[in-house]
Amino acid sequence: MRESIGGTWLTGIVITFLALFAGFLAYSISYTKAFRVKDNIIQIIESNEGFTTAANTKANVIEDVLNASEDQLVANGSAEAEIYNFIRKIGYNYASNIRCDNDVFDTAKYGYCIEKHCTNTTNIDKVYYKVTSYIALQIPVVNIAVQIPITGETATLYHDSTGMEINDPDDHCFN
Repeated sequence: MRESIGGTWLTGIVITFLALFAGFLAYSISYTKAFRVKDNIIQIIESNEGFTTAANTKANVIEDVLNASEDQLVANGSAEAEIYNFIRKIGYNYASNIRCDNDVFDTAKYGYCIEKHCTNTTNIDKVYYKVTSYIALQIPVVNIAVQIPITGETATLYHDSTGMEINDPDDHCFN
């Protein structure tokens, strides 16, 4: 009888360590993808000299990026289309219930947030973007969803392609 109880305890310990190891592995994979998404979003915004939306491009206007094909996203050329095309290719499991406080570009539906910050000096308008992607972990047995933000900022852009004017009240900037 004593040996059967000892076997039960040993089985419980093994299952506990396996669950902890699997949880750590899932977290590290999600963290890697979220970090990679954040870095690539920053790179795309910097290469486009600002965050441009797919609906505001001159050619190949896309109203709904979520339902666009890969060819439409590539031909659009906006930062929004490039970012969503990258997210689709990487297989980023984005958090669906995020709420962005200062997100004027409505990017929360894609699983990331972008905030535009302006620093007006006497002669030059400078702008930078704060990008937040999320680690989305869902534990199915206890029905818990964990969202951990990963934040980064672009370099300072001296020319913003979204059309920021010096006295424009609709420049979507946060100081």
